[in-house]
Amino acid sequence: MITPTGLYRARDTPLHHAPAWVKVLLLLAATVAVIMLDDPVSSLGIMAACLLLLLSTQPPARTTAVAMAGTLVVAALSASIHLWRGDWWRAVDVTADLVAVVALALAVAASTSMTAMLDFVSLMARPLRAILPPETLGLMFAMMLRALPEVAEIYLESRQAARARGFDRNIRAIVYPTTTRTVGFALDLGQAIHARGIGEEGDQVDSDAGGSRVSRRARRSRRSGNAHDVAAA
Repeated sequence: MITPTGLYRARDTPLHHAPAWVKVLLLLAATVAVIMLDDPVSSLGIMAACLLLLLSTQPPARTTAVAMAGTLVVAALSASIHLWRGDWWRAVDVTADLVAVVALALAVAASTSMTAMLDFVSLMARPLRAILPPETLGLMFAMMLRALPEVAEIYLESRQAARARGFDRNIRAIVYPTTTRTVGFALDLGQAIHARGIGEEGDQVDSDAGGSRVSRRARRSRRSGNAHDVAAA
């Protein structure tokens, strides 16, 4: 099962004890720094610091290696373009920037639990509580994190099933089952949310508000009728 928190492990490290908002701000600051700095030496220094920070969180070796391997492939492709143009200075800078940002993102993921991240999202959504309740936004964030790995797993299973039948080059044999199962997963998720009564508070408020408006109109009508009776008398 692919999980969005596959990197997280409960450890006794400084980054694990740091609040989620501190780690997110650190990630944003490092990203801005590597974008703004056009110096390979500085980029290599930031990359080294990020890699050491990732190692300090004691992440799972296999998952981290797979993530970093994919990053190195992308970095190598980007660097090869600059090397082909003869700009090795820029090639080193781009490679270091990519590795630094991904390593720090993995460090944040390895040291932050899902509960802490959802609490951080709800905290950041408080200024929007007049439009969208923070708890609802946190739920949407959790659903997104839950849906992405589920869809990825559905796709992998569909591809394996198509390969077993000898249709590994047939796009329809992969897309159709993936789409159908994804829609089924979305329907099951919606039914589960509805069964728990999530999202019905707004409907209840609207119903109460509508009932209040009807009651006020009824009271005004009764008062108007009583006034008319008194005038007729």
